Amino acid sequence: MREGAGPFEPAEALEAGLALDTQSEDLQGRLQASLASAQAGLGAQESARKEASEHVSRAEACVSSKDYAGAIMAYEAAVALDVNDASLTSSYQSGVETSRGAMSDAVGTARGKLEEGETAVAAQDWESAIACFTAGVSIEGTHDDDLSSSLRAGLESAESSKAARDAARGGRAGLLPAHGRVGARARGG
Repeated sequence: MREGAGPFEPAEALEAGLALDTQSEDLQGRLQASLASAQAGLGAQESARKEASEHVSRAEACVSSKDYAGAIMAYEAAVALDVNDASLTSSYQSGVETSRGAMSDAVGTARGKLEEGETAVAAQDWESAIACFTAGVSIEGTHDDDLSSSLRAGLESAESSKAARDAARGGRAGLLPAHGRVGARARGG
């Protein structure tokens, strides 16, 4: 039996056997029962493969939109079907693992941006903090609501702190030279 052909390939042989002029009704009955079983199994296999293919198409669409959780669910649904083909099942499982890896990478990158942003906040480097939090928020595919909330909260806090700093500097703006260089007049420039 060829790989991927499944146990239902003998249906063709059974059909050929039924075409023979047999004298035994018992043999004829057993051949017909075996043929019916093989045809039903073949139909189920073809149906499972079609359904698995639909799950894979959905998974691929999810991956392209960075919906890794959706891709994992769709690939796992394909794996759960008995398509009677080790190569197909292996490719579906590979899709699950690839999607998990991509989601893990997205979460790791977003967490890194959160940590960088928090470090910048501690140093009161609001521009860097805002850039880090914004970069973290823009990462797609994390499917981690707590992480996304932390990034948005950090961004809002950094923006508020920057605005407060800028407002405080604005109150002193009249003390700065028109061209913005502190001490330029004192140096004769």
